[in-house]
Amino acid sequence: MDAEKQTNTGKEALSLAGKVLIGLGEEWRLADDQPGRTREELLRAYDSLYELIRDRDYFIITMAMDALIYETALGSRTETVLSCEEEQAEEISCPAADEKMIELMDKLFPPKSAEHRRRDSRWERIVAPCGNETWRQCSEGCTKDIWEPGEIPDDICPHCGAPLTGNTIKARHYIEEGCLPQWERYTRWLAGTMNREIEVLELGAGFSNPGLIRLPFEKLVYFNRKARLKRVHGALFQVPAELEGRAEGVKAFSPRWVQELAQL
Repeated sequence: MDAEKQTNTGKEALSLAGKVLIGLGEEWRLADDQPGRTREELLRAYDSLYELIRDRDYFIITMAMDALIYETALGSRTETVLSCEEEQAEEISCPAADEKMIELMDKLFPPKSAEHRRRDSRWERIVAPCGNETWRQCSEGCTKDIWEPGEIPDDICPHCGAPLTGNTIKARHYIEEGCLPQWERYTRWLAGTMNREIEVLELGAGFSNPGLIRLPFEKLVYFNRKARLKRVHGALFQVPAELEGRAEGVKAFSPRWVQELAQL
């Protein structure tokens, strides 16, 4: 399949998908010595990804530890994500109904409380299980406390006096509690995709940590016959034979591929 047909198919699939699962792998990590992986290029790629999925019910799992995604619209703490359930509710609404009919429907099907109608912010639709290097933790792991940038000005642990370090898997004692709330949201969202149509978009995930994105995505698509996988990678784009007909591999540098897809 030629590149133009691949990108057209990818954009059409995203526009029709009820739910979209996105995995961002090693190709989305900042690397100034790698062409296309400068801060400016990745920011443009994130902006393009936002345009592609902004109206979808999605979740993002990222292996990037630089927290760059939170500086983009995808990381907004105020803009919310439309869920499939809300979209369907809007489709079956009846604006022509009179007051008596509305009152009767409210009795039969009580409106959901504000809590149940609560939407996730875009920030809450991202999980970074490898950590966030802008957050700080004790390098000796003496406490589960995690601090945001600048919260501890001298960068020294107030509990034991050890230097602080980035809250990532690179730390000698990684405090994974920082990502656990988001991981729980992620697993709940995944549970809601069972036997539902879902577009699985794997972008630039290799084998540095295949247990986070690559293998779980294959397993999800294998068991959910309504799921489709598109794997985009500069070299490791191959898909398992068991997923034939429901998975496609695209040989491309994924941040650039996303930008090209958004421009179609």
